[in-house]
Parts: sequence; C-alpha cells; structure tokens
Amino acid sequence: MQPISDRKSSTAQILKASAIIGGSSTFTIVSGIVKSKVMAVLLGPEGIGLLGLLQSVLNTAGTVSGMGLAASGVRQIAEAKASGDTDYLAHTHIALWWSAVITGLLGALLLIILRQPVTRLVIGADGYAGAITWLAAGVWATTVSGAQTAILNGLRYLGDLARVYILSALGGMLIAVLAVWQWREAGIAVAVVSTPLVLLVVSWHYTRRIVKIRIHATWQAVSKPLRGLFSLGFTFMITNLIRTASQFAVRVLITGTLGVTATGHFQAAWSISALYLGFILESMGKDFYPRLTAVADDRKTANTLVNDQAELALLLGAPVILGMLTLTSQVVSILYSGVFGETVGILRWQFLGDLFKVASWTMGFLLLAQGRSRLFFTTELSWNLMYLGLVWGGLPIWNLKATGIAYFLTHTFYFFLLWIIIFRVNRFYWRKTNLILLIVLMSCAAIISWARLFPGIVPLVLGLTLTLAMGSYSCLRIYRLLGGWPWIYFKKRS
Repeated sequence: MQPISDRKSSTAQILKASAIIGGSSTFTIVSGIVKSKVMAVLLGPEGIGLLGLLQSVLNTAGTVSGMGLAASGVRQIAEAKASGDTDYLAHTHIALWWSAVITGLLGALLLIILRQPVTRLVIGADGYAGAITWLAAGVWATTVSGAQTAILNGLRYLGDLARVYILSALGGMLIAVLAVWQWREAGIAVAVVSTPLVLLVVSWHYTRRIVKIRIHATWQAVSKPLRGLFSLGFTFMITNLIRTASQFAVRVLITGTLGVTATGHFQAAWSISALYLGFILESMGKDFYPRLTAVADDRKTANTLVNDQAELALLLGAPVILGMLTLTSQVVSILYSGVFGETVGILRWQFLGDLFKVASWTMGFLLLAQGRSRLFFTTELSWNLMYLGLVWGGLPIWNLKATGIAYFLTHTFYFFLLWIIIFRVNRFYWRKTNLILLIVLMSCAAIISWARLFPGIVPLVLGLTLTLAMGSYSCLRIYRLLGGWPWIYFKKRS
C-alpha cells in the first residue's frame, strides 16, 4: 500500500501541474471556441470541411517532417536532466533544435514541390495550390516549435510552457479570425497556419530566455543524443503519421461518400471532442510524461504513479464528460450553429468512447516512458486500422454516425489491449478504487444515453443530476486525498 504522505504529495503535484497547464488550456479552449464560432458563421459546414482537409494536410506533412522529435525530445531531455549531466543535457538540446530546423525545412520544401498533386488528391481541384504553399510555412513552424516546447516540457518549466500556449492561442485566434473575416474562403489557409507561426515565435523567445547554452558542441558529443532522438523519434513519427493519415483518410472517405458538408460535421465533432478533453489530458500529460520517464525503470514506483495519475484523470474528467453527454445539442449550437445538427449524433458516441480514452491514457504513457517503441507502434497501429476499418464498413449502414460508433468501439478495444500489454511488461494492476470509479462512470453514461428515449426535460434533469453527483464525489475524493481543499493546501505551502 502506498504511504499516505507519498500519496498526498503525488496528488498535490498532479493537481498543481494540472492547474498551471490547465489555466493555459482554458485560454486555448476559449480562443478555439471563438475561432470555431466565427468560422462556422462565416464559412458554414462546407468551409469547415475545407478547413479540416487543409488541417489534415498540415498535420500529415508536419508529422513526416517532425520525425517524432518533439515526443522523443521530451523523453531525452527529461532523462538527461534526471542524470545530472549538464553537458549531456546541453548536447541533447543542441541536437534536438538543429534536427528540427533541418527536417522542418526539408518537409516544407517537399510540400511545395508536391503542391499540385496534393491539391488534386485532397480537394479534387487545381485551384488550391496557393493554399498548400501557405501550409509549407506551417510545416516548418510546427516542427521547430515542437522541438522548442519539448525542451521546456522536458525541463518541466511548466509556468513558461503555459505562457507559451496562452500567447500562441490568443495570437493564432486573432490572425485566423481576421483572415477569414477579410478574405472568407481565401483566408482559410492563413487561419490554419496562424497558430503554428505564432507558437514558433513565442516558444523561441521563452526557450532562448531560459535555456542558455555555453558549451562547444562537437559532432562526437552530439551524435549520441542524436541517435537516441531519431531511433525513438522514428517510431513516434511512424505512429503519428499513421494517426494523421488515418484521420486524413477518414475525411477523404467521408467527402467521397457523403460530400464535403458531411466532412464539416465530422470536423466539428472531432474538434469539440479534442478541445474539451485536451483540457484535462494535455494539461496533466505535460508534467506526467517527464515525471514517469524519470522513474520508468522502477516498476513499482512507475505503476503507482500510473494509478495515481489515472484516478485524478478520471475524477477530473468524469463530470466534464457526463456534462457534455447531457448537453451535446446545446454545446454544438453554442460552439458552431444550428445547421450542425448531424454533429450531435457523432459526438454522443465519441463522448462514450472518451470514457475509455481517459482510462487508457496513463497506460499508454508507460510504454513511451520505458522506450518500448515496438509495443507503442503496435497499439497505435491497431487503434487506427480498427477505426478506419469500422468507419469504412459503417458509413453505408449508419451514414455519418458511423464515425462516432467506430470511435467508441475502437477506444473500448484499445483500453483492454493496453491493459493486457502493460500487465505483461510491467505487472501492472489497476487499483480497486479506479476500476469501481470507471464502472460507475460507464453506468452513469449509459443511463444518460438511455434517458433520451423519454420526452420532455427528463433526459436533461437526469443527466444534470448525475453530473452534479459525480462532480461532488470528485471534489470530496480530492479533498480526502489531500487532507483539505487544494487552494488551502497549496496556500499553506507557498
């Protein structure tokens, strides 16, 4: 059993990191809501569909040019910091940054060269080559800014990382809104690359201000961290490429089967799901990944940390997911508009899948922290192949709702697959309290879904009641883990 003092310290550290990065995520969410609302009103579903296609091109090209350096960079930087070898840390920093600059340039040039065939493949017309050229700048910015934020993340400069995300989100939103307001559809490409470009500038400022390299780096000294970055990074790149290519293929499949308007509904659902859940998972992951990397070789400590993090993720995510499941129609109307009615059906299935996504999230990080690249690749490949296959087979049967059903089924499968793998490699057992919490959460979600069969306000009242009950339990559980309310706990130690 974990000592009470250790559990309290672990919970406090998780909550503090979540509060810091979560604060920046709030600004990201608000700016994303404003941007999505403006895009939806000015462009409609068809414009949102085009934005989604261009975003997929940027994500796919950025994944290839990034070579997985951002993800492997966090691990390498955290590992170098934990070793206490300042020279090795400096060499890792140099290797990471220059690798990103070079691979980013190569990726941008390749996209410019292939802009015509990419345009025909993605959009089916030749009039968008200029937009693809704009995306090339976004590819380079995405790659380099990924390395710079990886440095801040690996060193656990969470406060500065939060400032980077806040400024980038606000700056990117302003540029995107102005571009679409001024040029309508012609401004979509500028809107897509706005955030990566702002993120590049802001992250460069903070990285340069905090991390000062005063060492003469030779090729021999840099080659060791370079090999580590690319060997693990290549696996990250392939898995990220599979993930983005899968999303790209789904959008192309929807466009070819149901039209670009249907792609707009799918894009809206995917954006909402990623937006609200990212508030929880990304804010916690920025601290969790480097912390887990530092203790990855200690099986018992790593398993304890995974369970601690999983419980907090479920406690924080439970009321949010249940609330979104209850108010799906209202959320879509507020964030987009009334014409996005088909988005609601997709989202309701995605919210059910998000329950298993939150539960499996911490287990996946253990594979990354231990550098088990082949197993990580296998799990990611399995998820994407199953999701793509279910969408392809389900579209003729359930139409657009098939994307949500596929999301739910795939995340359910992914949860049990990861559980089996993590048990075999690390003898990982879920805490009884975590399993009970997950079962209760699934039961509440099932009741909310079942309540839609009744007319009137019954579904709304029942859903809000369960959301309030789960939120109250989460607050009381966190109170018990800390021995007090979080704001009082941290105030006493400030």
